[in-house]
Amino acid sequence: MKAQRTIKSIYFLLSIMFLVFTETVWAIPRLAVQNGVSCVTCHVNPTGSGLRNEYGSSIVSMDELSWKPLSKQPKFTGALSDHLRIGTDLRMQTYVHSDEEAQWERVSFPMQLEIYGHWLITPGIQAYAAMDALGGNSEGWISKEFSSFSGYLRAGRMIPHFGWALDDHSTFVRGGNIKLKNGLNAEGMLFSPMRSTVSTLEGGLNAGDFFITASVSDGFVSGNTGSKTFTGRVEYSGMLRGNTVLAGGSAIQEDDFLLVGIFGGAAMGPFTWMGEVDLANDWVGDGTSLASFSELSYSLVQGVTLTAQYDFFDEDIGYLRNALSRISAGIEFFPFPYVEIRSQVRVTKVASENESKNPELLFQLHLWY
Repeated sequence: MKAQRTIKSIYFLLSIMFLVFTETVWAIPRLAVQNGVSCVTCHVNPTGSGLRNEYGSSIVSMDELSWKPLSKQPKFTGALSDHLRIGTDLRMQTYVHSDEEAQWERVSFPMQLEIYGHWLITPGIQAYAAMDALGGNSEGWISKEFSSFSGYLRAGRMIPHFGWALDDHSTFVRGGNIKLKNGLNAEGMLFSPMRSTVSTLEGGLNAGDFFITASVSDGFVSGNTGSKTFTGRVEYSGMLRGNTVLAGGSAIQEDDFLLVGIFGGAAMGPFTWMGEVDLANDWVGDGTSLASFSELSYSLVQGVTLTAQYDFFDEDIGYLRNALSRISAGIEFFPFPYVEIRSQVRVTKVASENESKNPELLFQLHLWY
């Protein structure tokens, strides 16, 4: 019996490490909702995520996120010169769960090690590279800004811009459960960390309170470079009765596959809500799949945020009892600049079962620069 548990533990560890070593970096969209701004305010990427710019590194990371800001500005914030910037993201995670025999297992592993480089070639042309040191799923592009109409055009390898670029790939609107464990054919949408970046041509436009992007890629859904993936996204950010709001819609089409969704968020005082609902045709068989995400967060004090989250996924809305729901609660703690400690407990329920699954515990250390 002990040998069997040991074998199961090793298999579980290898499975988890295989699944997460291709983790993709995302931003924290909640910050954009709270401040009513685009993610590019803090990142060099025009659609957010990855390397922070000078404002994101020296102002937000230093003064606005952390519980105890540094008393003085550090000498180095990632800028090698006026034209070159480097950075990194490192995440270590511990996952605790119990099997059907109520045997608790704990696994700790490096979830992400990403190294970034940004070169401002001219005031309107920039190049970017993100190397995934663990999984090899890297990103790179070059872009040209057009100040005359507040737009840009970029080309390279990237993930198409859709919905909320959440920093948790296990939410059902992103990749969900990559390792199927609840008897469904899929347990999340297509934005899995296992899915590679693809050759993409993307254009973006800032029109007042609206941010619009459109792109064409080589076979992001199917992996077939002979197919073309068309993606569009519209985002509005503004104020409503003194509170910040953000709302938008996205669509991806490749051959017979079509994914459409709406997303939004609002902030009022210490409370922030974010949500997304997506519908996909021909994702699981020839039916229609539905995924939703909703999160309510409360900023207890600067650097400490409490979160409550509800995720739902139905692989085919034409049938009953083939859906998943998950409730999560957690705390995010930024004790010092460039340091985040996150803990979360979550419980999953399968529609075809009367009882919920055993709870899962997640602990994460995130360091960045």
